Amino acid sequence: MPLPLRVQQCLGLMAFLFVEASVQGQEWGAKMFDRTEIKFGNVARLADTTFKLKIKNRYVDTIQITSLTTSCGCISWIERAPLTLASKEEKELTIRLDTIRHVGEKNVRAIVSLYEPTHGFSDTVTIPVTGTIRQDFEVRPSNVGFGTIDLGVGYTQRIGIHYTGGRSDWKIIHAKVGNPHCTTEVVEKSRSAGLVTYDVLVVINNTAPRGHLRDQLILTTNDNGSSQVSIPVEARIEADIVVTDVQFGTLVPGQPKSMNLIVRGRKPFKINEISHLIHEVTLKPNLDSSQNPTVVDAFPENSSGLPDQAFKITCPETLASVHMIPVTITPPAEAGLFEEDFVLKIEGRNRTVTFKAKGRILDPATTPDKK
Repeated sequence: MPLPLRVQQCLGLMAFLFVEASVQGQEWGAKMFDRTEIKFGNVARLADTTFKLKIKNRYVDTIQITSLTTSCGCISWIERAPLTLASKEEKELTIRLDTIRHVGEKNVRAIVSLYEPTHGFSDTVTIPVTGTIRQDFEVRPSNVGFGTIDLGVGYTQRIGIHYTGGRSDWKIIHAKVGNPHCTTEVVEKSRSAGLVTYDVLVVINNTAPRGHLRDQLILTTNDNGSSQVSIPVEARIEADIVVTDVQFGTLVPGQPKSMNLIVRGRKPFKINEISHLIHEVTLKPNLDSSQNPTVVDAFPENSSGLPDQAFKITCPETLASVHMIPVTITPPAEAGLFEEDFVLKIEGRNRTVTFKAKGRILDPATTPDKK
């Protein structure tokens, strides 16, 4: 027999108070972070070196970040307090290592002060930060920054390495970026009197997916004990060609309907081919509640998509930054929802652009005969 609502509410309140009391007695703030320490490793002087932490409010009530401080001027927070985190909200906090004014080994602390105003709970999270800034190793520019680049296009950035440690046999043995869509090349430029310079090329291949690429260029040298040096690599990959799905709405079997497909680019481009993909499970039962389910033609799960001849699309031959392409469908007699995939091949690139054609074909038995 279910408990009365009032009793359920009281038990729920008791459980909530028990959990909150338990949280108050713990270091609850540390549970909000995805890591409890930061290790920069060996970094080059002048490198723009940062580390991002994720903080998530795991609790019911809003949490405030009241202060962000450090134990040493060699590190600093990029964000500024106060900040507010609603329940289940997540943010990134960024620590920067000062490689311009500081050198040598660092063993310091980043400090986050938290406050939960509803019940007055507070906590302080101390995050150890370690790293070594090499005085004999400089990079110019300060990071491998690509900025915003186009999806499906390869890009290359060059960074200069300057070694001033006095060893005439010093060398970079290997360079690598962890991201599988990146490759590297090391080119020795000069060597004299203990001064060595290299160029390192970092390539983001045209296979890299859309999104924020954030990684490290790891240089392996022939130094003893501290042979690896990390340099930040960052890029934002965005589609330079954008296409929206074609929404046909409700269709009557046998009656053609045309809609415009709009394809936009940041600069003029040419479409070489538009292809319709035939695949499984594209027609689905008509789920419109206004129709009687017993008269809807429900296709079996292994039914194929609409035939090629149902669509008429003429591929444009012009070079333009905006293409407006008529797409005409002549619906077959089979009723149901459809969602068809199409592929655009763009001249000069391997990566294709996709869009969908969507709509609902009415049941011929319930469609008025217009004569």
